[in-house]
Amino acid sequence: MGSVLSIREFAVMWLIVIFFVGMVAGWSAVLWAASLAEEARPAGIRWCRGCAAQLPVFSAVVSWAGHCSRCRARTSSGPWLAAVGTGCLFAFFTYLLEQGCQTVTEVRPALALWQARLPFHLLLLFLLVTAVAADLIDYVIPDQIIVPGTLAALLFSFASGDLQLIHIWVDWSDEMVQVYGPWLPQWMKDHQHLHGLAWSLCGAVTGASLVWAGRVAANRILGFPAIGFGDVTLMAMIGAFMGWQPVLCVLAVSPLAGIVLGLAVFVLTGRSFMAFGPCLAAGAVIVLCTWNAIWEQQGLRIIFGHWPTIAGLILSAFSLYCLLLLGVRLFRATPVSRLR
Repeated sequence: MGSVLSIREFAVMWLIVIFFVGMVAGWSAVLWAASLAEEARPAGIRWCRGCAAQLPVFSAVVSWAGHCSRCRARTSSGPWLAAVGTGCLFAFFTYLLEQGCQTVTEVRPALALWQARLPFHLLLLFLLVTAVAADLIDYVIPDQIIVPGTLAALLFSFASGDLQLIHIWVDWSDEMVQVYGPWLPQWMKDHQHLHGLAWSLCGAVTGASLVWAGRVAANRILGFPAIGFGDVTLMAMIGAFMGWQPVLCVLAVSPLAGIVLGLAVFVLTGRSFMAFGPCLAAGAVIVLCTWNAIWEQQGLRIIFGHWPTIAGLILSAFSLYCLLLLGVRLFRATPVSRLR
């Protein structure tokens, strides 16, 4: 009983440490985003509304409750909210990871999850928080966040060769799959580090190209892009960390997350418009935390091992998206008198 209690105590202490790491990450994320965006749109994070003084970069961390050191006027509470929220997110994700939220039959990492995949995905969560903060401040996701994040994902994936949620290709369609298991490409087994680079790069290209296609379609049909270029680069970074199969799931989940977030924003603030970046980030977090439940569905496994079906589903979804854009265009072109 004593050893069991010590293990539980260690697990609790571990989660507390991760929570405080997340708090520091949340503070840093908001301050980094503010330093990139506030020249265009001041948000009260790095400047004082009382005396108009420019605050030091980490003033929200060292000053109690975000008070100006000169006039003691209260500054933005954004860093504190982000710190607590990111700390909870880090701890919750760590708990789910230890419970097997990403454990699938085909992938068996050589290292323990806390040694490789946990810091890798905590880095992704930190970058997502930073991107969301920048998007909320100025409706822009700076390249200074996305480019280093994407390059870091490619580099770490290549160096480790063991960070993938799922391999670049898994085929469950063979008749003898119940005996021999799913088919995996031999080159993937022989060149682990090359496979790490391949699945990361493929995820980046898939995420960016699909969102870019949606941006182009919206521009052609509506006359304006409707999807920011920052969303394209954000999906490239998400894909580099997660791979092409999970990034397709992110694109499927993000609109549903957008509906929930949009309703929450409308109820709390009365605004009818919200940036799409937070929806993509929310979709990525959902897939990260539920990948085991998503992938272990036998039907989904078979679909992801049959490229004609994948291509058909993507084309069908894109066609439906274009039809929805046409509906929006017709609605916008309808005179107000006919709508009454």
